[in-house]
Amino acid sequence: GRLRYLPTFYSLVDLASTLPFYVDALSPNISIEATQFLRMFRFFRMLRVEGRYTEALMLFDDVFREQKGTLGTALFIGTTTWVAVASLYYIAERRNTDMIYCPDPASDCEDGIDDMSGVDTSLCEFDSWGLADCTEAGCPPGDFKEHPCYNVYNSIISSSYFSLLNLFGEFPLIDQHSTAGKFVGTITAVIAVAVFALPV
Repeated sequence: GRLRYLPTFYSLVDLASTLPFYVDALSPNISIEATQFLRMFRFFRMLRVEGRYTEALMLFDDVFREQKGTLGTALFIGTTTWVAVASLYYIAERRNTDMIYCPDPASDCEDGIDDMSGVDTSLCEFDSWGLADCTEAGCPPGDFKEHPCYNVYNSIISSSYFSLLNLFGEFPLIDQHSTAGKFVGTITAVIAVAVFALPV
């Protein structure tokens, strides 16, 4: 049985997918980049499970088909909640100087400012469009970047990333939020539990 398995397609896939490991292990000082693409053959190994999980996939398909109305409603409510929370965060945090971020202070700001700790964002101001002007903080507009620093909540679209994180229970910027932003965060946590419990 083993000798008949050697010339088959799956045995060659197994060989091609495991060979780069042994080549790299036996020659640690030599970096052979050409062997890296062979690792993609590991995906072909998954073809061997064909037939084993057919019933499970069919069951998933049956559940999805029977509950598509409930799942569609949950998707609609989840998306509406996401946009509403992003809008509330935008309203609460669009003028918060603690939410100003400068992606590359070493090249965009004055000499001596190498990272965000050197930028005093409390000196930044907002124009009528809500865009941050951090000239007083040492990050004036440049030739290529009119606004090298920006508020992470300067639009509903940019607010949607952190709003989605908050809906999933992560609050990465909670210590920099204003009082209104913390209130929105609290409401978001309560709403998130209700929305994500809906399909269950």
